[in-house]
Amino acid sequence: MKKFVAALLTTACAVGFAMPVFAASGSGGDNDAMACTVSVEYLRSGTARLTYNKDFVVGPNSPFSDDFSSATRLRFFDATVTYVDGIPEVSAVFDADVDVFNAVQFGFTLKVRDESNGETQSGYNTFFSSVTGASGSHRSNYTMTCARAQI
Repeated sequence: MKKFVAALLTTACAVGFAMPVFAASGSGGDNDAMACTVSVEYLRSGTARLTYNKDFVVGPNSPFSDDFSSATRLRFFDATVTYVDGIPEVSAVFDADVDVFNAVQFGFTLKVRDESNGETQSGYNTFFSSVTGASGSHRSNYTMTCARAQI
């Protein structure tokens, strides 16, 4: 009897853990997860000071968050996906301390109308600082590509 109860509990746990994966893997519709690639390059006065590259999967019920902080710098990348009129929109926020007095933060949203082949969005954010030790132009370039995840 103990073996039967143990087997029953094991099966129940396995089903309980597997069901959310099957539900979120998507067979069309508003539960499809998106596979994305993001690249960010931060430059100060034309010199690359920080690069960030990440492949990730994000779904309506499974946001993506990456804390790539160091001992002295807070750095985060977060992404979510929502469906608006059946079209997935992947929103992302990049936030990074880049020196003692400056940080860069920007957000963007990518509409993925062609889920099978994917969509790409590129852009940049700039500012100028006259703070001693960090003066000059500051530019962050980004590119993100997303398509339906093949789970």
